[in-house]
Amino acid sequence: MRRLSFLLAAGALLAAQAQFFNFFQKGPSVNTDVTGKARLEPSSVVVGQPCAILLELDVEKSVGVENLQVGGLPDADDGKVVYGEGFENLADGPSAKAGRVVKRLRLPVRFLAPVTQEVAMAVQGMATVRRQQGGMSFSSSSSFGTRLAPFRIEVQPLPEERRPANYSGAVGTRFEMTQKLEPDHVRPGDLVTATYVLTHDGYCPSNVWPAVERLAKEFKAYDPKEVSRTENKVVWTQVLVPQTAAATNSALVSMHYYNPRTKRYEVARARPKTLTFVSSEAASTENTAVVVTADAAPAAARADASPGKGPVTLRVAPSDASPVVAVLPPGTPVVERARANGWRRLESPRAIGWTR
Repeated sequence: MRRLSFLLAAGALLAAQAQFFNFFQKGPSVNTDVTGKARLEPSSVVVGQPCAILLELDVEKSVGVENLQVGGLPDADDGKVVYGEGFENLADGPSAKAGRVVKRLRLPVRFLAPVTQEVAMAVQGMATVRRQQGGMSFSSSSSFGTRLAPFRIEVQPLPEERRPANYSGAVGTRFEMTQKLEPDHVRPGDLVTATYVLTHDGYCPSNVWPAVERLAKEFKAYDPKEVSRTENKVVWTQVLVPQTAAATNSALVSMHYYNPRTKRYEVARARPKTLTFVSSEAASTENTAVVVTADAAPAAARADASPGKGPVTLRVAPSDASPVVAVLPPGTPVVERARANGWRRLESPRAIGWTR
């Protein structure tokens, strides 16, 4: 009887080992029945507005999706569209089928020119199952591929009605401008650094520049200079020199943007800041010995746009695919603010933009 019990126990152990090693070798089975759909979100956008391709894949609950590759999206090589670095994983959604879930992924995108296109995406990747067995974790993967039903992309041009003359292509629902003066307790002749900070939630092209207005004539002012730029923040500095103690208030600083929520052109403003004069006498020579560097001085002398030549086309960004801001007649007074890859950024009384 004892020998029979031993044999039964040994047989059970061998059966468990066989099941374990069979699981280890084959791994959990993978159901690669993957279906899905895609859409543009929001569905109605304008040029420059941040948006996204939303991808929804219907899979078994135990299946994870990895190494996604997609085809059929508008080509980014022509400069009309800019994609994010990759798909972002969102929270899973419910499926209409039992035992399944919807994997939701988001690809950031921004269109720099009007687009009307039917998009039929092809998606391929790896479907992966991970399970526990005997305190150990095992996974198995299998490739899948599926074609999604077409969806429509319509990107509207920015409206021309009531477009400000100095509009530079910024698009978003929240743009805020602030300014700071340092130092703010001064004497005539001191160097003051005005810092202008723009924070936003949208698209801010490289040709966006603050409009500095209503600066008192008692100031000597150098052109603003962009000192940093991140995804949602731009910082400029400007050197100001109060000539007399009457130069108490800095400039009104502003920039225009298009708000797709209100469907209007709006303006972000930084109200003037106040200088406090500790003395009405000019600063000593020693105090004003700081030299303003060449790149803080005006970027270029004033000139005429293509004198004796044809009109000049200003664009939102340094690209032939970028929307046109304005067309300047020959002889229009302009100031060149920057250069990039054969393009010039020009500022005129009518508009600001890039031209070759």
